[in-house]
Amino acid sequence: MSEDNAMEKVIKETSILEEYNINWTQKLGAGISGPVRVCVKKSTQERFALKILLDRPKARNEVRLHMMCATHPNIVQIIEVFANSVQFPHESSPRARLLIVMEMMEGGELFHRISQHRHFTEKQASQVTKQDAPVKLCDFGFAKVDQGDLMTPQFTPYYVAPQVLEAQRRHQKEKSGIIPTSPTPYT
Repeated sequence: MSEDNAMEKVIKETSILEEYNINWTQKLGAGISGPVRVCVKKSTQERFALKILLDRPKARNEVRLHMMCATHPNIVQIIEVFANSVQFPHESSPRARLLIVMEMMEGGELFHRISQHRHFTEKQASQVTKQDAPVKLCDFGFAKVDQGDLMTPQFTPYYVAPQVLEAQRRHQKEKSGIIPTSPTPYT
């Protein structure tokens, strides 16, 4: 069975509202692809993050790549994925969306912690990412499987290494001591 077929079996077609209460007003975050809300599993009252993406091949690929990494302790766990029609208040009709129920990370986005400092030293970085505040990746929107051709310049500007931006500016390929990542780290 291919990975795509296996993932299709994981995506539930039933209504997410049968199993979860969704707080449509409490926004945990928002990315280019869609908002992240809070949802609560009805049977356990456990809180989760709910990432909402338009149901497109790129979104399904993001879920597939995220699931490939699911066993790593520094990856936010996907609990369940639903394919439902959802209509936001500003929309005239429902749209097909993937509703990704994920482990809730209470510490907030790492970028916000870092940006509170005017200058951020390596010592401060080590304090922010100490073991008492685990850092986990949760956004695989630009992720790719390495097939030896990872030359596509796709990145989130806030998280990319300065060397990569400099190389882009000069239109040169340049190696970086820091590997640029597209996943968004949360604590």
